[in-house]
Amino acid sequence: MSCTLMFAHNAIHSIPANRKCLIQQVALINSTRNTVCNIDHRNIDQCNIDKEHRFFSIKGAHYGRLFICQAIFLAFSFPGSQAYSTPADNILLASCDLGAADETAEVTHIIDGDTVILRDGRHIRLIGINTPEIGRNGKASEPGADAAQKHLQSLLQGHKQIFLKFDAEEFDRYERTLAHLFLPDGENIQANLLAEGLAIPLTIPPNLIYLDCYLHHSNQAIASQRGLWSLQQYKPLASTTLDKNIRGYHVITGRVERIGESRSSIWINLREKVALRIKRKDLIYFNAPELHDMEGKMIQVRGWIYNKNKEVRINLKHRSDMMIIE
Repeated sequence: MSCTLMFAHNAIHSIPANRKCLIQQVALINSTRNTVCNIDHRNIDQCNIDKEHRFFSIKGAHYGRLFICQAIFLAFSFPGSQAYSTPADNILLASCDLGAADETAEVTHIIDGDTVILRDGRHIRLIGINTPEIGRNGKASEPGADAAQKHLQSLLQGHKQIFLKFDAEEFDRYERTLAHLFLPDGENIQANLLAEGLAIPLTIPPNLIYLDCYLHHSNQAIASQRGLWSLQQYKPLASTTLDKNIRGYHVITGRVERIGESRSSIWINLREKVALRIKRKDLIYFNAPELHDMEGKMIQVRGWIYNKNKEVRINLKHRSDMMIIE
């Protein structure tokens, strides 16, 4: 029996005052000390979190005991696994409205489906999506890359100016400017690419102001098997059948055998040496009680696979890329 799941996340409400100051504050209550600290998502480490509270402990072959700070996130509303649903169930949470634009600009070059160049020379990386890579230096393009590039070109054709909306971070690691792009009529360009199945959702905290919009449109494309989602590469794979040399973006289904820890990360271990890594700094984007109850359950995750220490691994940054099936 096969199963295709939608991935969803409850809304995180925040209003960017300007491009350098988007502060999503989360009241984090430490259940042991009953204190509150405010978290600036641009510098999470400034918040002193008591990590000694034993939320749960599990013995593993090489993990030791797992300690997670039990927290209640007042600005988030994390449902239990039974409440996972497509954002189509709540359109209000999937708003893609521009609101007040941060900047107007003109696009002069389209690098690929998720990167453009402006008249002033800035390279703009579209937040929240990823499209297949265009082939360069003799390397063939990935399936769907040309279609995404051409579709973006058709969207922008004839528009002298577009609107930019910035998020929590100004640049990515390649010094490209991060932005959400909108057409003159207010249409969200990322949402359009996701709805057509020409892009996959890429959730990288803390840039989350249109997360529900993007999940809503990608879920529609998944449900209709549109674009990339019709390709075999994007079909769910069982953790027990993975080739150990597998790489790239995949959707993986497997049963959780154990949960453990290292100094920097939480590890969710699936059958057949598949390890899901959640860095401790990203734990605020997950539901701690849900992690506590995950052992023995069947889950589905999506992300980029790499191989290390004879394990297939995926790094998870946000709970919208993980779902409990049963």
